[in-house]
Formats: sequence, structure tokens, C-alpha cells
Amino acid sequence: MTVEYDPVAPEVLGNPFPAYKELREHCPVHHNELFSPPHYTLSRHADVREALVDHQTWSIRYGQSPQYTRPAALVNDPPEHTAYRALFARAFTPRTVKTIEDQIDALAGVFIDAMLALGGGPGADGAPGAGAGAGAGAGARRAAGDLHDLYACPLPTIVIAKLLGIPPEDLNRFKQMSNDLTATYNSSDPAVSLGPRKAFDAYFAAVLAERRSALRSAGFDVAEGGPRSGPDQIGPVLPEDLVSALVVAEVDGRRLDDHELSWILLLLLLGGNETSTALLTNLMWRLLERPERWQAVCADPSLIDVAVEESLRFDPPVLGLFRTPTADTTLHGVTIPAKAKTMLCYGSANHDPAVFDDPDEFRLDRDLDDVKRHVSFGFGAHFCPGAALARLEGRVTLRLLTERLPTLALAGEPQRIVAFNLWGRSTLPVTW
Repeated sequence: MTVEYDPVAPEVLGNPFPAYKELREHCPVHHNELFSPPHYTLSRHADVREALVDHQTWSIRYGQSPQYTRPAALVNDPPEHTAYRALFARAFTPRTVKTIEDQIDALAGVFIDAMLALGGGPGADGAPGAGAGAGAGAGARRAAGDLHDLYACPLPTIVIAKLLGIPPEDLNRFKQMSNDLTATYNSSDPAVSLGPRKAFDAYFAAVLAERRSALRSAGFDVAEGGPRSGPDQIGPVLPEDLVSALVVAEVDGRRLDDHELSWILLLLLLGGNETSTALLTNLMWRLLERPERWQAVCADPSLIDVAVEESLRFDPPVLGLFRTPTADTTLHGVTIPAKAKTMLCYGSANHDPAVFDDPDEFRLDRDLDDVKRHVSFGFGAHFCPGAALARLEGRVTLRLLTERLPTLALAGEPQRIVAFNLWGRSTLPVTW
């Protein structure tokens, strides 16, 4: 059966999940000739998961986006990928992430304080209007605002910026670079990404040059020969952040070149704020969409973990990433030619009834181990290294918002973000 499917059609952008159901049931390997370059889509959980682990057949070397790119750092297959993965593993271990929980708590508290300063909060009487300047005590008027702008966007952006060592005065520029890059994903013209990528590369080239200059000034050779710089110089010579760690890191006995560093930093930029913001907006959207869900989590904090995982399953921040077959590959009677871009559709896999009961319902009564079978962070060698950090931000958000802003309510229809293979809210109007 032929299924008409265009990932950038307005109705699919608005709600892709009915289209995914059609693909799973009638066209599990779909060829999209409307996009440039044309690509295939895998929609069933078993096929997506198998492609994620079989890197010999489904290569990442040509990039995870719809356009072809050359291999670099993590965007490569094992064994080349493995050494770069170790750099991330040291930076994002669950234990390391746990050490920054207090900082995330404090930062989240600052944003919630600012919301409460607008009015509303526990004891609000439900009166209409923004109530700007009202107190948060009994009888306070309800306040209104955009939870995306007030909380869900700045929290993960500042967290990843601090980890990277981005100065506060560059935060707006940092976020704009991310927005500009993801806004190019829907275009069939690969040239549209050149400007945003050039701006990104130029910014971080200056950051890297500054770190290397500091090493040279301290008498260390940043290339070959002379005293070698290394992790011991982080603190005494270089700031204690991820950029410094990457500048002094070695892979196979050599320093990372600018191309490799650029790709690693790009993944950190997009993964650290775009997808984490999407997780927070999606999570709060679905809970507030049905007030009984929000009330259930407020009344029972033990539901926080399953709420975060169910959000990741139901509304994956990344709807799909791409792989490229290394040889002609036949699946469900369809032959995908070698080097044909193929989208592994996480959003569809997470709604596959072969794996999840009642998949199109957001449920808080799911078994935690069962719901974690989602593929929102990928699977196998390329499992998202920032997964522990994203989950932590989700848990902290729910814990603090249910404690301090239990009167939150949806105040209008949120808008989605632009990129067709990402899924999050660019606005989330609420009252409290």
C-alpha cells in the first residue's frame, strides 16, 4: 500500500503521530522523494532499534541530519567513534551529573522566584488577569506568562553554557546560534545551513584560540614538541569547563583538530539546550493538558520519574535521526540503496503497539522499566551521552514546580518548534 507522507507538510508538522501510525501499519519502509536529498524512513520499533545497533549496515559516517556530512569525532562508526565517546563518558557520567544537581536546583529556584514575583502561586484565588506585582500569598491574583521563556528555555541553556564555559554576556548569542542552526533542518537546500554553521564555527574558533593562547603563555606547546599540556593545566592555566577539557584531550596520542572540536561542540550546543528545552516544554504541556495528570504528580512525587520517561516516550524531543546503509539493504520487501539517507523515526518507534500498550495515551501508571524501552536517546554505541543530564533537569523541574507552583495551568495552545525532526514547544502559555 502506498502511503503519502511528507515530513514537512503542515498537518504532519502539527501532529506527526497519525502519519507515523500509517507508516508502521502500511509502509514500514517509506521512500520520500519530496525532500532533497530523497530519503527513506524506518518507522517500526524493531527496525529502528536494530539499525541503531548494526553500525556495519547502518553507518553514521555520513551524518545524522538529512544532508550528507563528512565523518568527525562522535559522528563516526566504531572503532573510530569509541575514543571520542570516552571523552563524553568522562564528562557526563551519572556521578558527575549528580554533582551539579545542587547548581541546577539553585538555578531553577531563581526562575521560579521570578515567576512568583509576578503574582499567583500557592494560595492564588484564581481571579483572572496577570496580577503583575501581586504577592504570592493567600488571595493573590493569578499571574500569566510563557513557561518556555520564563523557565524551560533559560534553564538548560544556562546549564550547558556553564559546563562549556560560555560567559554570561554571550548567552543570548549562544542560544541564537542554536536556533539558527535548527531552523535550517526543513530546507531542501543544503546551502541554507552554511551561514549559521559559519557563525557557530567562528565563535568557537575564537574561544579555542583564547584557550590555546593561555597554554602557550604558560609555556606549554598546544601542538607537538615542548612541554605537553594536559588535564593538570585545567584550573591553574585554563578555566574548569568542557571546552578546556577538549582543548587538552588526546585521541590516539594526538590532539583533536578544529573540525573534530567543532562537531563535538555543535552536538553539545544542540543536545544541551534545544532537546532539553523540548523535554521540559513537552513534559509540562502534557501534564497541564489534562489537569488531573498535573494534580496526580503534585499529590504523589513518586510519579516524577515515570512522568519524565513517559514524556520522553510519548513526545521524544528528537523525532528521528539519520543513518546511511553501507550496501543495498532489503527490509519488508523494499530495497534501500547503498548510501541512501534513512531516517530512524524515534517518534514512531515510541508509539509502536508491538512494544507499548495503549501507545497513543500518555499514562502515569506505566511500569518504569517498561516505558524506558523508548529510543528517544537512541540505543547502542551512539546512545545520547547527555541523557543523565536531561533526565536530571526533568526531575528537578517537576519536583520544584509541583512544590512551589502547584497552581500551574495551561492558558492556551502552545506552538511547536520549527525543525521537522525535532519536537518541542516554542511557546507554552500558562497561568499560576
